[in-house]
Formats: sequence, structure tokens, C-alpha cells
Amino acid sequence: MKKALETHEKNKKISDKEIYKEIFDAILSFRLHPGTKLTEDNLSKIFNVGRTTVRSALLRLSQDHIIEIQPNKGAFIATPTTKQAMNILEARKLIEVAIIKDVIKHATASDYDLLRRIVKAEQDNIDLEQIVEGIQLGGDFHLMLAKLSKNSTLERIVTTLIPQTSLVIVLYQTPDSPKCSYYQHFELIDVMQKGQVEKASKLMSQHIDGITNRLKLEQKKPMSDLVDVFKKH
Repeated sequence: MKKALETHEKNKKISDKEIYKEIFDAILSFRLHPGTKLTEDNLSKIFNVGRTTVRSALLRLSQDHIIEIQPNKGAFIATPTTKQAMNILEARKLIEVAIIKDVIKHATASDYDLLRRIVKAEQDNIDLEQIVEGIQLGGDFHLMLAKLSKNSTLERIVTTLIPQTSLVIVLYQTPDSPKCSYYQHFELIDVMQKGQVEKASKLMSQHIDGITNRLKLEQKKPMSDLVDVFKKH
């Protein structure tokens, strides 16, 4: 048995982190919809890995609140209710306004240069219609703001809220709706670097409100077929 397991590990083609990314990318690209069941058997066959690797990937997704693991039922892409969606975005607004104030206190010129490089990469991907990468870089911008705030508690909270926000967008926003706007990110950087706390706080609040206002809370997407979504594997 031990030898068989070692052989399997050597032949493994994809890691749990890579499976995590594949599933999350499929959600962000509107191919894999909230409510879809993720069966270990299907994922094992799709990615040609053992169930232990699949379980590890599902656990990571569960920890980030991207999926829900229900006892005796299995794993499902999380489906936030309209109330949960609004709560997530309201929490984002309150926390990120606080983060902005701390960033202005601590950020250096090189920190602002780094933020601009992230947003430029976000812009380039959106312009090339590489929407998944653009969305992820938009999230990276907000994650970097949290890191630059030097407030580890706020950073930890935002790290859990951003994937949940992506899920809300997929569930309640149409694929052709405008995404987290990179030009607003550029404007926010400029205002922060000038030390304009009140204006920067207002811009961040409006930025999160813009995400909220684009949601169509009465609409939900249908479930997906796993094999069709990942048929390239």
C-alpha cells in the first residue's frame, strides 16, 4: 500500500493549490456557478489526482468561504443570500475605509509605485479582455492596500472578504457588467499619496458602493456541469 501511494504521488500531475486555482478561475470566468456540487470522484477523474489531493483543495476553498462542505451531502460552490451579499460589501466598505487611513500614515513612495504597477497590470488584462486575470489583479490591489496598512487584523479580515466578494459578483452580476474599475484605483492612489484622508476615504466608500449598485440581487445563475467546465483536462 505504501509503495502504491508513493507511486501515485510521483505520478501526480496537479497540486491541491492548482486545483484550487482552476476552480476559483472557473467561478470568476462565470463557467462554474454558485450552488454547483463538487464531487470528489468527478474532480479526481477530471484532474487525474487522488481524492486526498481533491479533499485538500476543497478544504482550502472552504476556508476561504468559496465553497460550503455540508455533512453527508458533499461540497457545493457557496451561494450567498442577498442579505449576506450586502453584509459582505458593507463590511468591505467599513474596513477598507479604515485601511485607507492607515495606508496614508505608513506608505512610502515605493509602496505607491507598487500599487500603480498592480493597477497597470489590471488595466492591461482588462484591455486584452482577460477578465479573470483582471478581476484577480483588482483583488490584489485591495489586498496590497490591507498589507500596507500595517494592521494585521484588518488584513486578515479583508483576505477572507475579497474571495467572498468575487463570489457575490459572479452570482449577482452579469458577465458583461463593468468590473472593479482600474481608473478608480489609479485615482485612489493619487489621492492617498497626496495625504488627502477625507477625500480618499470618500473615494473608497464610493468605490465599494459602485460594486453594490451593479448587483442584480433578484438574479441567480444556474448550476454547472463539472465535466463540461473542465473538459480540457
